[in-house]
Amino acid sequence: MELEEMKSLWEDMSQKVDQQKILTDELILDLTKERFENRMRSISVPETLSAFICFAAVIYLISNFNLLDVWYLQLTGVLTMIACIVLPILTLKSIKRIKAIDISKSTYKESLINYAKDKARFMKLQKTSFYTSFIVLILAVISFGKIMKGIDVFTMTEKLNWLVPSGIGILYVFSQWVLKKYRRATDSAHNILKELKE
Repeated sequence: MELEEMKSLWEDMSQKVDQQKILTDELILDLTKERFENRMRSISVPETLSAFICFAAVIYLISNFNLLDVWYLQLTGVLTMIACIVLPILTLKSIKRIKAIDISKSTYKESLINYAKDKARFMKLQKTSFYTSFIVLILAVISFGKIMKGIDVFTMTEKLNWLVPSGIGILYVFSQWVLKKYRRATDSAHNILKELKE
């Protein structure tokens, strides 16, 4: 075999190895991107469903607002509607920012920095929603109690002795579970991005 022929074979093999490496890198990037999107979907789907429930509650409150016949019931109704509009919108926007991180178009460092900022913002919003949800629960019980049962919660305190504490207890347990689930999902997504460095 001549030297030129060996050189040509060596160059062909080198090109094939380079092409294989590019294909492998692209495949790893695509799989990482898909795993990241799946992890974020585990957060966005429940939050989207929750947003639809909140918006349906707002529509229900608006359509039955005339049943809130006293100023303090109207105030609780308005505050409930504001919370049921603002909190889901802020959460969905926060999730959209995280999902907008395109790991294939930015560097590893940029992806991690952007994700860390957006994750911190999202978790801070979730903690705020966690504490706000207790107030929203009480406002919703007052508003929906009047609309659905004709009960003015402010005038009857005997049911509040067990109803509100049990509702707050259930909400606390559920909210803690959701926060832990979201923390695990966001940490897992962060770890997926970290794997790109390896």
